[in-house]
Amino acid sequence: MNASTSSAVLHRVGDDPRASGLTLLEAGLIFTRRGSPRRLVALVSVFAVARIVVGGLSAWDLLLVAAFVGLQPMTEWVVHTGILHWRPRKLGPLRIDTLLSSAHRAHHERPHDEAHWFIPFRSGFVGVVFAMVAGWILLPTMGLWLSMLFIVHAIALSYEWTHFLCHSSYRPQGRVYKRIWRFHRLHHFKNEHYWMGVTMHMGDLILGTRPDPKAVETSPTCRKLYG
Repeated sequence: MNASTSSAVLHRVGDDPRASGLTLLEAGLIFTRRGSPRRLVALVSVFAVARIVVGGLSAWDLLLVAAFVGLQPMTEWVVHTGILHWRPRKLGPLRIDTLLSSAHRAHHERPHDEAHWFIPFRSGFVGVVFAMVAGWILLPTMGLWLSMLFIVHAIALSYEWTHFLCHSSYRPQGRVYKRIWRFHRLHHFKNEHYWMGVTMHMGDLILGTRPDPKAVETSPTCRKLYG
């Protein structure tokens, strides 16, 4: 798509992901104008090219990619439950909190505020550094290290796109996305203790946090976590 076509598509909705009647194409164009997705696209591209240049692709690379994709439902559940929904604690006069949990509380309080739809820059930077260091220590070859960095950031990009789409005004068309969209909105507007996955919900199914919505009471603290 050329620049003039993109401008024409965005003319109707401007730069607002909450604009009425947003199409998937319009949502995608708005998404590509945001800083976090652009950084992730750049990282995915760099690691993909570097992996090809290094060469020596093998079944181990495919196994590594499959392992990360297979673990993603549990990873999302653990991160969402244990990190994003971390409850601030007091240690004497000190209040122990994290940037991610604080930002996520703000996201629950203002779910339609786009400022809270993306991974915070500082947290994302720490995540990139951690992945690079941990992979360098644990993996035996540079090739596998680059494959790991590629799939980790590709998954992060997929996560951000799905999360962005769930909070935009775009309405789901396909059966799979309809379910993802419904579960995420139930988490925000029905009960914050359930439906912890974002791109996948197998973790919820395994760990008992994907109940029948009709059997769940509406939580008074969906918007104000911990009351």
